[in-house]
Amino acid sequence: MAWAIKTTEVLYIKYGRKNNTQVFNLEMQASDSKELPERARYYQGCIDVDCLKSGQVYKELKNSYVIFICIQDIFKKGRVCYSFENLCRENPDIHLNDRALKYFFIASNCDIILNERQKAFLQVVLGKKPSDKFSKKIEELTEEAKHNTEWRRQYMEWERQRTYDFENGREAKAEEDAINMLKKNYPAADISEVTGLPLEKVLELQKNILVEA
Repeated sequence: MAWAIKTTEVLYIKYGRKNNTQVFNLEMQASDSKELPERARYYQGCIDVDCLKSGQVYKELKNSYVIFICIQDIFKKGRVCYSFENLCRENPDIHLNDRALKYFFIASNCDIILNERQKAFLQVVLGKKPSDKFSKKIEELTEEAKHNTEWRRQYMEWERQRTYDFENGREAKAEEDAINMLKKNYPAADISEVTGLPLEKVLELQKNILVEA
């Protein structure tokens, strides 16, 4: 699990597991960086690499939730929540069911929420005074985290490690695909183009396969 407070556009980040089947990445966003959809995609990939260890099957991937709590309505459609999942473009009734969901909550549109507890929380995000025990507790935790430099350091270390794991996982998957294609006698140049691996790397893998044979 990681926590962080930043003084720029990112206010608060939490990454953690609720149980053995669900993973959450939560971030509060004070300004529209114009790249939140891409960041949601990146976080999703990092979560999957973090959850799936070598040798595990893809079905063991956990249900993942990437959540942004934004002040501004980045989609400008007046909704308090925008949720996304992968659907078939030709037939939206067909769900991919990859169990990867993304949510964008818009604090500036909180007045349309009927749930008073949720409204109170989003009002705190907007800088208003807490109006119930829950929002008061959130404000206290936020103030505590702002002064906790250890949390900042832990988050930065975690973020670097997660990026490293993501890149390594992506490269390992590309090499695995390349080896499978080489064993089926696909041309090395085509494998390089498909997997994104340098041609020299593909030829090295090919040489290793011949040695092992």
